Amino acid sequence: MSPSKDSCKSIVLLTDNEKGADPLVKALVQEEFNVLLQVKSKDQFDSYSPQNTDLLIIDSSRFSLEELSIYPRIRVVYSGLLMLLIDKIDEMLQVLLLEQGIDDLLVKPLNHLLMLARIRALLRRNGKRIAPANLNFNGLEINSGLRRATCRGQEIPFTSREFDLLWHLAKNACTTLDRDHLYKAVFGIEYNGYDRSIDMYVARIRSKMAIYPNLSQMIKTVRGNGYLFAAEH
Repeated sequence: MSPSKDSCKSIVLLTDNEKGADPLVKALVQEEFNVLLQVKSKDQFDSYSPQNTDLLIIDSSRFSLEELSIYPRIRVVYSGLLMLLIDKIDEMLQVLLLEQGIDDLLVKPLNHLLMLARIRALLRRNGKRIAPANLNFNGLEINSGLRRATCRGQEIPFTSREFDLLWHLAKNACTTLDRDHLYKAVFGIEYNGYDRSIDMYVARIRSKMAIYPNLSQMIKTVRGNGYLFAAEH
């Protein structure tokens, strides 16, 4: 399909139902997006790396739990926006998918107006992000573009939410960040005064870093205040 404008935002739609995706493609093209439709295969996921793509949309009409492991692998090679279109699923599975690197998901049948509004919102937020960068602390390398953390070359398997929290703590190294700040920066919501999600994610991050002696004490609890990433570049 020919793009409507060379300068418009580029979207790759990966689907296993080419005919069924046609109305969606037409809706996107009418909004002057440059759309590339591709038929997905299981083997394609492991090596998929779309070039010059603003948004990758995966239309998963036959979702299975096996796919939960696919999205972190895509994130290793693709740092752009990732949206999932999926048949009706329960809230817990939606949470798991978001944790695995999905930026947004929509449950089918789709409302095309809602989908277009969500796409525009994603692209607006992405346009405000700081360019990908690396942070290095005593053997720990955190790559915000690839959304990947490694210690002396060995990858540490953080979920999407864990990585967001780690990155925010690390880029504010040697600064105590309270829960009010962290909830707004990482979750985009106000802290309600009793939720302990931040504590839970910090505990998970610490447990994954604990196997590396030089990383085990990097995130410190500042009693009554919050958390401190106590490391020097």
